Amino acid sequence: MVMKANPTQRLDRSAWLSEAMEVLRESGVDHVKVEPLAKRLGVTKGSFYWHFKDRPDLLRALPEYWVESQTEPVLAHAESAGRTPVEKMRAVLEFLAREDPDRYDNAMRAWAQFDSDVADAVAAIDKRRMEYAGGLFKEAGLSDTEAAFRARLWYFYDVGEHITGDTPTDTGERLRRAERRLALLTADL
Repeated sequence: MVMKANPTQRLDRSAWLSEAMEVLRESGVDHVKVEPLAKRLGVTKGSFYWHFKDRPDLLRALPEYWVESQTEPVLAHAESAGRTPVEKMRAVLEFLAREDPDRYDNAMRAWAQFDSDVADAVAAIDKRRMEYAGGLFKEAGLSDTEAAFRARLWYFYDVGEHITGDTPTDTGERLRRAERRLALLTADL
């Protein structure tokens, strides 16, 4: 949750989107509403209207914000942290274990069940994430088919942990699982 602001202060657009993501994760899209968000943020509704036309405008912006704030930083981190494909894979898995940006994915997937625009955004991000992972496996020397298969194993494991609620709350345990997963997926590379 964003730190409470002065009630007359205007927050930036990302503060509203960040808090809306938290509400989406905690309670679902039906609870992402202007007045409760303003109350959570400790500001007046006027601040909201500097950045959004109305609630539908906020809801249209959420999927893009999800991509920009929860996926792009992971990929940028991997590119800057590693030189080899396996180093980049480790960087992704460690980032995910430490930051857990995927904690919002279940809420987006639930929303996507009844909103085709959100479903398109989820499908696009699933594709982008798997293509990135597949590209790393190809860069490590695997065939297109084998790289795509391992990318799916990697990604579906991550999605499955969140869907089943089997994501450990302990960062150390998440890091141990990440290292074990990396070892299994790259043992022959």
